[in-house]
Amino acid sequence: MENILNFPQTTIVNLNVPKKKFYVLCPGSAWRQYLALDYESITWLYKLSPTTLNVEDGKNVHEIDGFYCKMKRDKYSINSFCAMDGLVPRHTFFIIEHEGKYDLLMHHKEMTIVNGEQVWIRGGTEMKNNITIDADTLKIQGQSMDAVYSSLLSQISGLHISTEEEYKIQADLRRQIEKKNIQIGSLEMKIKAEKQFNRQIELNTLVRQLKKNISSLTNKLNRNTK
Repeated sequence: MENILNFPQTTIVNLNVPKKKFYVLCPGSAWRQYLALDYESITWLYKLSPTTLNVEDGKNVHEIDGFYCKMKRDKYSINSFCAMDGLVPRHTFFIIEHEGKYDLLMHHKEMTIVNGEQVWIRGGTEMKNNITIDADTLKIQGQSMDAVYSSLLSQISGLHISTEEEYKIQADLRRQIEKKNIQIGSLEMKIKAEKQFNRQIELNTLVRQLKKNISSLTNKLNRNTK
């Protein structure tokens, strides 16, 4: 597999990962079916670490693995990548090729200690669809692994963050905005179907309040991303 993201040569692993290795760890038959039907190949392409990048080790991030996944079909399930990421005890990102198109996918992940054992918690899914692959697709930036991870997360999510804490704050604001937009859509459908004028007024009042809340949250998000 070529160095598709033009990362430093020291970061290249280029190791094919047989799907049967994941079968042993698969959480259920549904994901095994995803592996069989959706995935043509899985390649461990990059290893970003203090030694391969010549940067300082991080407090929270010590290694980031990049996987190149070639899909058999144009349509594929995001759930399969959630399951795969849950089996890898490190920070990861995925380059996905599907019928000549490319996507980037990354989950926010944190390692914590539960009952004396390391447990990885997967947060939100960040994705860039139909990207152009060139030297500027994804850049490695930062002098520590924490900074490199935050930079990758920033580039893929589109949120202008420099730390994981900033990501959590901005991602939460974005989730609140998305949730309220869904509520507005539901209310507007009810308004169209409602026959009683007084009830229409009540619903419109709720819509206006939600739009006001969205405006406030959007302003807060924009302030945080400047």
